[in-house]
Amino acid sequence: MSSPFIVDAHLHVGHVGSFFAPLIGEKDLLNAMDNGGISHSICMDHRTVFEGAEAGLETLRDLFQASGRRVYYLGTFDPRRAAGCLNALKQARDWPGFVGLKLHPSIHGVRADDPGYDQAWRFAADHDLAIMSHSWSASSTNPVQILSTPERFEVHIRKYPQVRFVLGHSGGRGSGRQQAIRLANQYPHVHMDFAGDIYDYRLLEKLVESVPVEKILYGSDFPWMDPGSNISRVLLAEIEDSAKSLILRGNAIRTYRLGVS
Repeated sequence: MSSPFIVDAHLHVGHVGSFFAPLIGEKDLLNAMDNGGISHSICMDHRTVFEGAEAGLETLRDLFQASGRRVYYLGTFDPRRAAGCLNALKQARDWPGFVGLKLHPSIHGVRADDPGYDQAWRFAADHDLAIMSHSWSASSTNPVQILSTPERFEVHIRKYPQVRFVLGHSGGRGSGRQQAIRLANQYPHVHMDFAGDIYDYRLLEKLVESVPVEKILYGSDFPWMDPGSNISRVLLAEIEDSAKSLILRGNAIRTYRLGVS
């Protein structure tokens, strides 16, 4: 590839809380994209994840323009701050580069099947927006993950078949991933990205064997992870080149309705 080709469907900018991650700025993000051959990305500002959509959507709008319209973005919906988040999302729905909503039940402390999320799903349905959510398997060492296990999303997946829904991190490991695979196979509008530290042997081959390749999106989880980590897993996977192209680019463009060819 002589020019940037990849679309990173899951990355972040800004401070990450209690974890050490030195490359958190906008310039760091753009450098990482350039170094990785990433033409476009789907970004979430950590501030909006922790404080809700009203906290930083203007920053992401400005980043979209400053990046040459390369860094698309999501607005976080926190059901504990539903009114403020919805007001911010309504304001952003016509902004260039705004392509969907982000949910994070584990950080927000509200289980994914809580009725409070219905407002977010309805908003996405009304405005043809995608939703991406953190998802993971139950963990004895990180008990809040039980709030984000994939099967908890099913009540809203059933209710809103018109909403393109992405299980971020593909449900994590073990039983979480098996539930994510089940949902992706059962519902046409459910997709999976594999951002993050899911270091399972031959992960890509297993995913391609388990779900339609059109359901799988590349994501880096930058700045938690270097983009090259998951890019290399795709490029080195023993799958068809056509599948690699869909995973690295085509699926994200279609799922998030990006204005690129």
